Amino acid sequence: MKKASIILFLFISNFIFSQGEFNNEKEIKNIQNYNIEEISKKVNETITIFGTLLTPKSDYNKILIIISGTGKISQKAHNYLTEYLLENNIGVFKFDKRGVGKSIGEYNDLPKIYTSDFIEIYREFEKSKFTKNKKIGFLGHSLGGIVTTLSIKQNIKPDFLIQWSAPIGKPRELLKYQIENGIKNYDKLIIGKNTEERINALNYVYALIDKNPNKTAWELWKIGKKESKKINVNKKSFSNYLMPHNVEFARIDNTKTYQNIDFPTLIIIGKEDILVDPKQSKTELNRIENSNIEFKEIEKLDHFMTKKGTNQLTNEIYDIDSSFKEYLVNWIIELKK
Repeated sequence: MKKASIILFLFISNFIFSQGEFNNEKEIKNIQNYNIEEISKKVNETITIFGTLLTPKSDYNKILIIISGTGKISQKAHNYLTEYLLENNIGVFKFDKRGVGKSIGEYNDLPKIYTSDFIEIYREFEKSKFTKNKKIGFLGHSLGGIVTTLSIKQNIKPDFLIQWSAPIGKPRELLKYQIENGIKNYDKLIIGKNTEERINALNYVYALIDKNPNKTAWELWKIGKKESKKINVNKKSFSNYLMPHNVEFARIDNTKTYQNIDFPTLIIIGKEDILVDPKQSKTELNRIENSNIEFKEIEKLDHFMTKKGTNQLTNEIYDIDSSFKEYLVNWIIELKK
């Protein structure tokens, strides 16, 4: 049961955030111009997390930690952005998830595990001489934006935060948004004859989970099996979703974390994002009303901040548009020193 639930969660996680495994990852140009420090943390006998800190050799005062989205993408995937940050005198720290790149262990990016690994490597990162008296920022892309909020909830707080195409509020709402956008990767997970049936099944599952916050996945399944008959919802349409790790994901709500943020934060998203809903993000932030948070929506760009289309599963999908890079860097530079 446990193994099956993990496999199923990885299935839903990979399609919710739609990032894959890329082989042709870009190398950084003029790497000799920067300080390079390899940082690692042995989590246990079978898991070691590896990361790389790159800093300008000239004077700099900020370092950005990049937390990638889901999928077996190594730290090199964001080298397009890393180059631009370094060229603008901003240091960068990136790390490989367990089972990816140099990191050792069985691949797993379930939110709690991914967050735990990030916190472990972050504590090693803090020890570097290159971080002394520097402003440290987090950049969470997609699922990485869930990791940042879960870390902040555990009192791992940055000096500034950038959430790139990351869900606001309850990340589970992404599933409905993607189904409505015609993404068919959930057909075996949420069964239905059409979009309306799948959305109804999801609404039922979410209501069931919310009404029973202390129930286990197995207990929820038993309740659902009985109740679904009364309201004419086929239990087969949602049974696969009521696995432990999917229920855990459905219970994540980062609203309070955003309400309590007391450091500069940029929420940035492409208007053409079909994986995370820009309108829902804006609505949630308006409801939260935190003056420390700035919302920026960029015209014509997708989930990866390109104009190439989210379905292009190549490394070039991270060759982000100049309008995004420029806005991001200018925002960081303009922060108080």
